[in-house]
Amino acid sequence: MKKLFVLILFALSFSGKGYSETELPALGDSTSGLISLQQEQELGSLWLRQLRANQATIDDPLLITWFTDSIYQLVPFSELAVTDLQLVVVDSPQLNAFAVPGGIIGINYGLFLYTADEDELASVLSHELVHLSQRHFARQVEAAQRRNPIALATLLASIILIATDNPDAGFAGLVSSQAAAIQSQLAYSRDFEREADRLGMNILVQSGMDAHAMPEMFSSMMEANRYSSSALEFLMTHPLTPSRVSDAGNRAEQYPIRPRTRSFEFLALKLGAERRYQLKDNSAAEFRQRLENARGVDRDALLYQLADIALVQREPQKGMNYLQQVSAEYRQHPAMDALQAKLLAADNQVADATSLLRQKLLIHPQDLSLRETLSRILIDTNRPAEAIPLLKDLTAD
Repeated sequence: MKKLFVLILFALSFSGKGYSETELPALGDSTSGLISLQQEQELGSLWLRQLRANQATIDDPLLITWFTDSIYQLVPFSELAVTDLQLVVVDSPQLNAFAVPGGIIGINYGLFLYTADEDELASVLSHELVHLSQRHFARQVEAAQRRNPIALATLLASIILIATDNPDAGFAGLVSSQAAAIQSQLAYSRDFEREADRLGMNILVQSGMDAHAMPEMFSSMMEANRYSSSALEFLMTHPLTPSRVSDAGNRAEQYPIRPRTRSFEFLALKLGAERRYQLKDNSAAEFRQRLENARGVDRDALLYQLADIALVQREPQKGMNYLQQVSAEYRQHPAMDALQAKLLAADNQVADATSLLRQKLLIHPQDLSLRETLSRILIDTNRPAEAIPLLKDLTAD
């Protein structure tokens, strides 16, 4: 019943047609009385539990570390009242990102497939941060209440019944209030989207990234939607119109073009998304072909993925050969060290693997890749007592 409760409440909050600017309550008015920040936190926690129970998520340390670092590069410029965010990556090839009341930011791993660089992906994240900082959830509930308070009261009463001890009566009330006819469960109004675009670009620029990445990302979304339905998940909840694309382009022209960011982490994760959702069993052959012409950090990212594929295929020596070709700049990267340790353990060199990890943890004591890899190796070799402190730290993080 909790699942239905959360889905209906969020549907109530974000469904319906767009409102005019005059219908959107400004921050600081009765919105804060209708839904408090604490209530948003409670709703967000319920929603996140339901998501994790019903949708596969990805907790890869390199991905979570990159996501965390990327978000907190933007947060100082976001005007968020609460900056303790919860981040989630959904295991889906579809193009999507979302912000949920209570400080939850999520992306589909498939988002990497549609972004050429970190600036484009950051434009999506900055947009989502605005939905939280400007409390679009509470403001849209407020607008819905002012538009039709009787229907809202009926729906809320139905939700309470469903969540407690009379689900049949609650569902009957739901149908009578037409809440079952939900077509855009998390759809933001166009006014909120324009506000998120405008303030999101400010966040992007202040964090040192290229403003032009936002209209380019919009164009990529529209192009993807033209040829594939995979973009629909995002566009259904974030209505993208030609005027929004045009406005973003005009706004970006006010700023100089800045160099784009394509880090090792981003490139390795982008290749990982290709491998997971598109190339699959053909990944190794495709990456080896690309390796012939790759240079710099692109080559290192390919080598990392090829080494990981060799690990999965139980060819640790081949994997270590790939890692030996990584440039000096990234050979000591914690993710490379963690992968090397996995390869050593797979090659029955467990002592060398744990020694390497403990040595690297002295340099990078908080690194998730190193800590998770060491805990897994210790558990796999029947040394759970040594793994418990690491697991406690990982859980706390």
